[in-house]
Amino acid sequence: MGGNCAVWGVRRHYIIVYVPETKSIIVYTGCREKVVKRTGAGRNTGGVRWNDLYQVREYQEIQRTVAVNGGASSATKVRSPLRDTTPYTTREIRSVTRAEWDGWLWDSPGGGHVLQSYEWGEFKRRLSWRPIRLVLERDGEVVGLGQFLVYNTAPVPGVLMYCTKGPWLPWDDEEAVRTFFEGVRAIAGREGVHTVKIEPEVLEQQKYVKALLGEIGFRKSRYDLNLKTTLVVDLSLSEEDLLARMKSKTRYNIRLAARKGVEVVEPEFEEGWETFYEWMKATSERKEDYVLRRPRDYLRSVMRAMHDAGQGHLFFAKHEGTPLAGMYVFTSGNKYWYMYGASSDEKRNLKPNYLLQWEVMRWARRRGLTHYDMVGVPKAEYLDVSSSLWSVYKFKEGFGGEIVDSLGCLDLPVKQAHAAAWYKFEPVYYRLYYKLKNNVFY
Repeated sequence: MGGNCAVWGVRRHYIIVYVPETKSIIVYTGCREKVVKRTGAGRNTGGVRWNDLYQVREYQEIQRTVAVNGGASSATKVRSPLRDTTPYTTREIRSVTRAEWDGWLWDSPGGGHVLQSYEWGEFKRRLSWRPIRLVLERDGEVVGLGQFLVYNTAPVPGVLMYCTKGPWLPWDDEEAVRTFFEGVRAIAGREGVHTVKIEPEVLEQQKYVKALLGEIGFRKSRYDLNLKTTLVVDLSLSEEDLLARMKSKTRYNIRLAARKGVEVVEPEFEEGWETFYEWMKATSERKEDYVLRRPRDYLRSVMRAMHDAGQGHLFFAKHEGTPLAGMYVFTSGNKYWYMYGASSDEKRNLKPNYLLQWEVMRWARRRGLTHYDMVGVPKAEYLDVSSSLWSVYKFKEGFGGEIVDSLGCLDLPVKQAHAAAWYKFEPVYYRLYYKLKNNVFY
């Protein structure tokens, strides 16, 4: 196999060898590389200066090892490459604790996403999605990872391998990215995967990463399964600075609710969930932009599972003992996500939702959380009053966050014929699944 590097002037060739005695795959890499003598100050998106001088150097190396044996032990060691670099390795982890996996996730570049957490993988396992956990290592340390969920797509032969809101890698290191996805391809071949689907939180403006993923073989998916555009609030700021960044109307409504005696509490899960769900149903009937696509049992199960793992929290805004509005958040590392929200029709003039958001931000700051993802806002091209999410956007943007637009879902066809069949059948499969199970497939 062969491919071009993201940086101009490098041609790379691969030979993949499976070693049955060690249950490992060794990837030999040969390169023809332009070595840059830096002579200018301008830089293009590929990282090479426009007016650099080049000379050509050829070298060979044993660059990577993909270990496919189980357990958490170190991958099989190989000879050091001929040039002075430490090779990356990709390894499947079949025996890992929640604390180990989530610790690696929180320490990964970017800090990870809750939908890559151990508990999320175990929750989805109950719904016939089997988690496969891969780590990228260097010098014996985990430097990146991805949790993939595998699902049999019969009647289309083979399985789908979906990395929800991941992977989390050092995206600015081409060798790391290529090594990880060579490991993914190896696992995909073993599992009979026809399509690998990823959802990296790589920004749209990171064109060089987008180009590299294209070289590896990824293409844009038909659908973005989670909203690719979100709004993020930096909670590392002081409370005074957070309030100063909000819209004046938002600040006014927060203070109004506080003056009128609205308070925010975290109820016991069993005590609050039924009320919250009834609000969700009523809100979906009342508001066009609020669609309840998951059944009651799913919603209760996921909120209960994340609550029991310490990563899900339900909050109510109350007035004189009466619950008025609620929100449910997921937490992971130093981040939290606004996953579900709903309210009653009572006392809406008290603006309970505004104080609810603010008090949960304060709660998060006290816990050391610094990153608040408000989750869904319309894509940039749809930011106008015609969008069904316009009212949601106007509410969220009042809290002073920054719009973040990522690449969304990307597909890597592994078995071309079966991947093409799945791509054509995918919309029909979704509709049939929803009709039969009253639930979203993913």
